[in-house]
Amino acid sequence: MVQQRRKITPLGERLPVEVILNTVKKAYANQPDVTIDRIYLSAKPNAPATVVPRKKDTDLAEVYVNPCNGVVLGNSKEIFTQRFYQIVYELHYALLSGKTGSAIAGIVGLLMCLLSVSGILLWPGWRKLLNGFKIKLDAHPKRLYFDIHKVVGIVTAIFIALTGFTGFCWNFPEFTTPIIYAVTFTHKPASEPVSKPVPGKSPVALVEQLKTARTLFPQAMLGTIYFPRKPEDALSIRFKLPEDDDENGQSSVYLDSYCGEVLRVDNFLKMSLGDRVLNSFTPLHYGT
Repeated sequence: MVQQRRKITPLGERLPVEVILNTVKKAYANQPDVTIDRIYLSAKPNAPATVVPRKKDTDLAEVYVNPCNGVVLGNSKEIFTQRFYQIVYELHYALLSGKTGSAIAGIVGLLMCLLSVSGILLWPGWRKLLNGFKIKLDAHPKRLYFDIHKVVGIVTAIFIALTGFTGFCWNFPEFTTPIIYAVTFTHKPASEPVSKPVPGKSPVALVEQLKTARTLFPQAMLGTIYFPRKPEDALSIRFKLPEDDDENGQSSVYLDSYCGEVLRVDNFLKMSLGDRVLNSFTPLHYGT
């Protein structure tokens, strides 16, 4: 029977990341075209490590591993609740229809935002505050429904507007991100760091890359590792600083896969206004 994905019983110190990854790699030993795309390490002590294998251009089922003893707890296809939530998530942001569904959902989010803002402007309470929150229970049904609409609307409008706006920005990043950098007078970050492949040379071992990255954030907790998908891609390692509320952290180190050189460092405590706005979308959209 597959164990529950969400909670585990902490058994002490976590195993090295390489041990967790090797456990998953062994399961795909007979499929040489399967690689490890990324691994999530939660700051919560009772949460499993999540490893995402990848085949060609497609993510495979997430594999959940107990980070304390290396036991595989199952994957997202085996655990019904995880598969269910994955389908709901894809329905939520893309209507189960790929890029077309994502575009439709993004436009709907923008319309939600505009309707909420227009509702706030039309709210009767701007003329007389009491009328804006008054519900006549003994009035004609049309008046009763209007009163309920205006009260519920003004209470929830700001939340609906933020949810719709952030969803729209996420689904159209190529359009919205440059605008956010422009209106916040923030210099847009340079293109993604790249590695310089060396013919005949293998990538630097992960344990060495982690040592280099940890020297930049010695007090931080390891959050997520994104492995290169192409030879020229950099190795990206995310950290969670003590002051950071994000579960996986918002500080990153980019390293050259072949020489281990640090290509870029994104420090959560030193982020630009534009980056802080973009990072605020997650807690605003989720209501956290």
